[in-house]
Amino acid sequence: MKIVLVRHGETNENAAHCYLGHFDAELNDNGRKQLSLFTEKLKQVTPIDSPSLYSSDLSRAMESAQIIGGEIQLRPVSEFPLRELNFGDWEGKTYDDIFLQDQKHLEMWIQDPFTVAPPNGETLQQLGKRFDDWLDHQLLNINQNKTIIMVSHGGPIRWFLSKWVKGDAKEFWNVEGVGHGKGIIVDFNEQKKMFTLLNKL
Repeated sequence: MKIVLVRHGETNENAAHCYLGHFDAELNDNGRKQLSLFTEKLKQVTPIDSPSLYSSDLSRAMESAQIIGGEIQLRPVSEFPLRELNFGDWEGKTYDDIFLQDQKHLEMWIQDPFTVAPPNGETLQQLGKRFDDWLDHQLLNINQNKTIIMVSHGGPIRWFLSKWVKGDAKEFWNVEGVGHGKGIIVDFNEQKKMFTLLNKL
């Protein structure tokens, strides 16, 4: 089974380097262009067999998924567990804004995002739990000879790469992230329960 993980296209908040989690921002024009280019690359690089298309329920992800789905005649299924980390009171603020207002808490979170949450937000463990539970369910209930396309966010994709591909969630900050409107293709070996990174788009 192949899994294609796609990061949503750019928003104005992303372009301004704001923390953007559960705040429901929309794609900007550049973000829409990014997804159109990605979809063309995807069709050229890999055959898509019996695909399923899932997306975070946030607007920037759903619109990204709809652009992909429009090219492969597939309607995306909205999934809350694929959402970005909830940044709570830090939503929409830049690193510099937060550093000036809440330096101590910010530094604690960067050192240990697994157990420290932004004020009124969630920890990385909480994000990982909802993502893992959802993916476990998919792997148990899906025909292994097909392609799953997941449109999500930077945080869940980093979690997947560290926890599921590298086998160590503590590598979260060390894995190479995925840019806006870009993605990765991963192979899942059911017998070995292993994920192998095949391609970057």
